[in-house]
This record gives sequence, structure tokens and C-alpha cells, in this order.
Amino acid sequence: MSYDLALNRLDHDLVFQAIPDTSKYQLYFIEGQDRVAQQIKINLLSFLGEWFLDNTYGVPYLEEILIKNPRMPSVETILRSHINSIPDMIRIDSLDLEWDRQKRFLKVTFACTTNLGPIQGSFRLDVMRR
Repeated sequence: MSYDLALNRLDHDLVFQAIPDTSKYQLYFIEGQDRVAQQIKINLLSFLGEWFLDNTYGVPYLEEILIKNPRMPSVETILRSHINSIPDMIRIDSLDLEWDRQKRFLKVTFACTTNLGPIQGSFRLDVMRR
């Protein structure tokens, strides 16, 4: 099992991972496509205002996306702009959004071309019930 460590908004390049068959952990740098994929993941999973050092950093999920009737073209534009802000990004090849109103979640699947090679990924955001 590994955990992402975001040191700052541009340098998401460390991973904390368990050493097999021991109770120890190691910290190591990731490079290349894995680094860019981790940067995309951390960027897209950051809510607007979540980072105390920069209240303008993050995706406006609560304000514009995870609302009662989100405008999907606007949601796609917001997510595309956040993906394109990652260093080494060339283009977004595909971005698929699945909004399930009954189960209250948004699933985002993307494929990108970077200076370091192609990247694919997906994540799911669940709306918390009150």
C-alpha cells in the first residue's frame, strides 16, 4: 500500500510505501509518467480552498460541480483547465464524466498525452449525504 505525499502544488513527486515482509516504510521519488499522473490525481482531488497556504488552489467542486443540477459542459471545462495546468501536459485525448444522480457520485475518466508519454486514469467523487 502506498500513500501520496503532496509537498506543494507543483512538486507531487514523493511516495511513501511499505517495504514487503517488514513493518518498515520507505520514501522515494517518482519520475516520468507516474509523476505526472500523480500530479493530475492530486490536482483533481483538491477542493477549492482546501490548501491553507493558497485558498485559490483546487477545483470548485462544492461551488459548481457537486450541486443539485450541475451544467456538464461547465464541469468539463473546469476539469480540463485543471488538467492542462499540470507541467509536461501536451493535450487531453479524452475526458469522460459520469454523473449518477441517484447514487450521488461523479466518475471522471481521462487519457492524456504528456512530454513523458501517455497517461490514463480515473477517480470517483461521492457527494456526502446530510
